[in-house]
Amino acid sequence: MTNRDILTGIAGAAAIWLGFPNDVADMPPLVLFWPVALALLGLNAPNKMTALRAGWLCGLAGSTAALYWLTLPVREVGGLPWPLASACALFVAACLSFSNGLFSCAARMLRNYPPPLCALALALAWYLLEYVCARLLGFPWLPLAGALAEWPLLVQAADIAGAYALGGLWTLAALLCLIFCRDKFCLTLGMALSAGLMLYGGWRLNQTPFTMKPDGTESVSVLFVEGNIDQNQKWIPAFQQASLDAYVRLTRQALAEMPGGEKPLIVWPETALPFFFEHMPKYDETVRRLAAESGCPLLLGAPGMEISANGQRRIFNRAFLLAEAEASAPGRTVGRYDKMHLVPFGEYLPDWLAFDFLQALLQGVGVYEEGTSAEPLRYGKLALGMLICYEGIFPWLAEERVRRGANILVDISNDAWFGRTPAARQHLNLTALRAVEQGRWLLRGTNTGISAVVDNRGRLTMRGGQFTEGVHFARAALLETASPFSRLAPRIFPAALAVFAALLLLALKGRKNTNH
Repeated sequence: MTNRDILTGIAGAAAIWLGFPNDVADMPPLVLFWPVALALLGLNAPNKMTALRAGWLCGLAGSTAALYWLTLPVREVGGLPWPLASACALFVAACLSFSNGLFSCAARMLRNYPPPLCALALALAWYLLEYVCARLLGFPWLPLAGALAEWPLLVQAADIAGAYALGGLWTLAALLCLIFCRDKFCLTLGMALSAGLMLYGGWRLNQTPFTMKPDGTESVSVLFVEGNIDQNQKWIPAFQQASLDAYVRLTRQALAEMPGGEKPLIVWPETALPFFFEHMPKYDETVRRLAAESGCPLLLGAPGMEISANGQRRIFNRAFLLAEAEASAPGRTVGRYDKMHLVPFGEYLPDWLAFDFLQALLQGVGVYEEGTSAEPLRYGKLALGMLICYEGIFPWLAEERVRRGANILVDISNDAWFGRTPAARQHLNLTALRAVEQGRWLLRGTNTGISAVVDNRGRLTMRGGQFTEGVHFARAALLETASPFSRLAPRIFPAALAVFAALLLLALKGRKNTNH
């Protein structure tokens, strides 16, 4: 590699780190230099293997810097020494970065193609790689649009194209403006595309005026409760009563202060109750009595357990919706949702990595099983499209909830694993994209922050702090209209794949004709 290539790789890695929330300064637009750097590494590489290696190293450096916080749960919860914990984080970054290497390799293969078509093919490659890797790896944490979500103006087109295809569009604009700008047509096209994306964003934001407290019958009042329970204590049986008492106390205090006798949706976070409260009568009674006496629907996270006829236990990461009812069944369960996309190492261990030293990461109940139903939790006018923790980063999960009738999305989470790092902010931004894609408001309730309300244009109408016990009042709108993306989503990937394949065939045909 030449000195120019090394500097290009460093610039690309810095673009990843600075583009996503970090510990120094967030500069979302800089993330566009990431695909530009990868493309330059490929275009200047002497062969495909060099391009693959250069792109992978660039992505590895940037991804490791952006995701360093992955070492914390492995070290603090799993108890591994820092070298091994760091190696685990490096392994994840290495897997994610493989797509970067493939992108640079694609640039090398297409470098003799006419600039406009080369840029288009690379933009399609960016989208296809993000989408496929998200499906295969199950940890799509650094999509390009996830950095841009910090500035809602830049991500409004996600309501048509979705976050991954939007990343491809911004990649196309960046390549045309920064790499192929010597071609006047490319520069003009790139500037027009950039302007179009921003004009569309401005029009969409102006079309939906920002409001912190929507009112009317098609809205809901919400009470978020944050217990701020230490991750290393919450699963210890001796702390079960203290955890429950904290949430009950905070909820009762907040309800006493509610203006005008409102009956909000009460939201407790993922595993707010770190025990099988349904199978522990003294705890079960306390929780259900709170729901009954408050007259409010109570959404809470807790482990769920099903026992078969032969005594076999099945464990789920579950969300319960409780509500007031007749005296014979106070605080009955009116709905429940079992997490469908589990976190590797936190909720299960892949069979090929089921080592004893990783078992410590499975806090509390051990291995969970996947849920099977994406039906909304319904109560009155509410149809809650449930997502638990990092399910909020998968577009197709939110899409399925809306397709089944959800009029609002709800993500309950627990980011206490990652301490005071950028992880919670990165998670919030990724989840906010689901609101834009689906045209739904999104409620995000957490244990240690960041709890938030996101409107259907990706703007935060309420944002809480971190690592402080407390409550947050908010309001959100209930919407029924389908976004264009919710209708187009099944067609976007096949269409992009077909166009990309056609461009590759043209490139290969042109190469053969040149050789002859």
